[in-house]
Amino acid sequence: MSTAGFSFASGNLAKLLALPKYLLSLLVSWFVPRGEQRWVFGSGIGVGEGALPLARALRASDPDARIVWLVADDAEAELARAEGFEAVPRRGRAGYWETLRASRVVVTHGLGDANRFGVYGATVVQLWHGAPLKRLHLDSPVTTAVRGPAPVRALLRRMYLAGSREIDLFVAGSVTAAERLRSAFRVDPGKVRVLGDPRDDALAQQARDPEAAAAARARLLEALGEAGSAVADTDVIVLYAPTWRDGDPDPAAPDAAEVALIRRTLAESGAHLLIRSHPLGSGAYEPMVGERVHLLGADRVRDITPLLGGVDTVVTDYSSIAIDFSLLGRPIVWFAPDLEHYTATRGLYEPLAVTAAGRVERDWTSVARRLAELSGSVLAARAAQADARSLATRFHAHPEGGAAARVLSEIIRLRTPLRELVTPASVFFESFYGRQVSCNPLALDREISRRFPQLTRYWSVTGERQRVPEGAVPLLVGGREWFAARRTARLLVVNDWLRYRFRRRRGQTVMQTWHGTMLKHLALGRPNVGLRTRLAIRRESRRWSLLLSQNPHSTEQFRSSYAFRGEILETGYPRDDRLAQAMLGSERNPIAVRTARAALGIDPDARVLAYAPTWRDGGLTLVDELDVRALAEQLGEEWTVVARGHTRTHAFGRYGGATARVVDASQHPDVNDVILAADLLVTDYSSIMFDASIAQLPTVFFVPDLAAYRDRERGFTFDFEREAPGPLLSQRSEVVECARQLAELGVAADWVRRSAPAAAAWRERFNPHDDGRASERVVRALVERGALG
Repeated sequence: MSTAGFSFASGNLAKLLALPKYLLSLLVSWFVPRGEQRWVFGSGIGVGEGALPLARALRASDPDARIVWLVADDAEAELARAEGFEAVPRRGRAGYWETLRASRVVVTHGLGDANRFGVYGATVVQLWHGAPLKRLHLDSPVTTAVRGPAPVRALLRRMYLAGSREIDLFVAGSVTAAERLRSAFRVDPGKVRVLGDPRDDALAQQARDPEAAAAARARLLEALGEAGSAVADTDVIVLYAPTWRDGDPDPAAPDAAEVALIRRTLAESGAHLLIRSHPLGSGAYEPMVGERVHLLGADRVRDITPLLGGVDTVVTDYSSIAIDFSLLGRPIVWFAPDLEHYTATRGLYEPLAVTAAGRVERDWTSVARRLAELSGSVLAARAAQADARSLATRFHAHPEGGAAARVLSEIIRLRTPLRELVTPASVFFESFYGRQVSCNPLALDREISRRFPQLTRYWSVTGERQRVPEGAVPLLVGGREWFAARRTARLLVVNDWLRYRFRRRRGQTVMQTWHGTMLKHLALGRPNVGLRTRLAIRRESRRWSLLLSQNPHSTEQFRSSYAFRGEILETGYPRDDRLAQAMLGSERNPIAVRTARAALGIDPDARVLAYAPTWRDGGLTLVDELDVRALAEQLGEEWTVVARGHTRTHAFGRYGGATARVVDASQHPDVNDVILAADLLVTDYSSIMFDASIAQLPTVFFVPDLAAYRDRERGFTFDFEREAPGPLLSQRSEVVECARQLAELGVAADWVRRSAPAAAAWRERFNPHDDGRASERVVRALVERGALG
């Protein structure tokens, strides 16, 4: 397939050359008012995609709305007028002026669907154009492809990020699609909402209404012209729809032998093949055209999605058309002759074999064989239909349709005053920037909900898959409701920085619980802290009303590290109440251990080693100095290794790969399960060491980089080497030996006995308040200070 006038490289060059226009337009936008009833729509394919059903829904619900469709040519203008919209050329003064005056701008491919220079200050909605299979935008190296020095490439990347920030709402059809859009555009989770894809509303209707599907088939045959009259009512319609390849030759163009085979297969199956190239490309398929093979380009049908109900089978490679088509529960044939090359260059969000339920054809001979199989075997057809339904389950959160109405409602909500979006006088919880529902905020949520069950509780989350406590309301980070809850909540309970220029308002209490006793230096205590960072640290600590401390050491460090002059509640850690309550003297309650192992999916009778390293400053990789896969092999089958990485390393991969005896618990909501499930803890400099001591869990410290960490990275707040409640090791073989001794001798193991005095002193120093009732004390203090009740 060759490009039709566009490639990422040429587009990026044009973007860079237009930088002065962007800057000038930003200035102009400050002085031009936007009309509340003025809407601008545009789409990379013309009058279609999800923008069309959304514009129709707007026209039906608000007759006073002024709907302008920005068009590329006269043909698009005619289609827009036929829909009852005003048609204005996208480029030029008229398109610029209409975009500049509109209160809302709706696009499907990018800001260039409108007049990109006029979008500043508008409410911009990006519908996108299908569920992402191939990597998009900043997730793909081809997106920012441009020749030039590193500063030029850096500038281009900044321009892409600036464009993403102009968009107020991204619409996704599923949680999976939402996650990929957030990654591709580098936007806050709350800017992407799972509302369904408006372009699939027609398909949803066709899936449940045979008459609607029959009407789609009729329109499809009509679009074929004379060729459509040759298709009998009983004939099977197969649609081949390859994706675009940014100017690369189409690797799927068949040779003469393959053409003959395809024709023969179609005749034997009573089928017709419709070939539709991507709208941005044209394929070299002319030799195939003839009896039972027809071209169906964008010149005949601009928007194919509403006509998919007339198709019996889709053949595609990486196109999102397969995701749309899956709503119908009909067979999909995946055909990717350039799979390795495409994966290495453009990239896929998951292996195609995963999307395709394990079957990907690599040449036309295999495609012909698969089509014959689907035609001749009822069992094969049913299995393919089941695969399609499974795909639809993954990628369609709203298979019932109605997405246009939901999206329109959400757009209206974007203009709703913040105070009307949430319940005032609520409690707002956030743990690790919303990446987890865990730690001290979770423990305090339990106690607050027990004492004040009618109180509205909001939880900050970064994705729809996160589960919040019963009765609580999840809010996506960066969404308008999220900002509203932070602004109006009577009490905020957080365990890290607040960010986003938060300002504590009159009557608000901010409880900073932090997330562990510090071994390593924090904030102002770190070496070589610059002036800008120092100012940011002091500004952050002034946002806090109260600061929670686990022990006297933490209290002292918080005072110096954050220059905090407010009240510190030294109560012990609420998150450790469960650990303290699980202790029967010096032993852990066996029921608590079995419960924790069940939560992690671990054999109750296995021996368990937990590995929990902290992150490294400036690190962009998973911390696995121990090599958990090799460790599991050396320990043998009786051991299971549970690895828990720091929240700052979640984006860099998972532990263990396919090794069954390595369990990645990095995103498990409760670290206490890891501690209670373990027979042995291996850590380095993580604050988990202070929690594990409550459970009297035997602990060893794997610190091959001890000197570098101590002297060049963070440094320690006390003499760790002298006081550590377990041996400091630098070889994996030493860890294995400690584990084997523990398995054979238990607490009588030599290294455990030698560590016992240090462990007892450690608990006395760092866990004096961890008696299982810290949550009660903290909530009582909040009530006394008027933050609750």
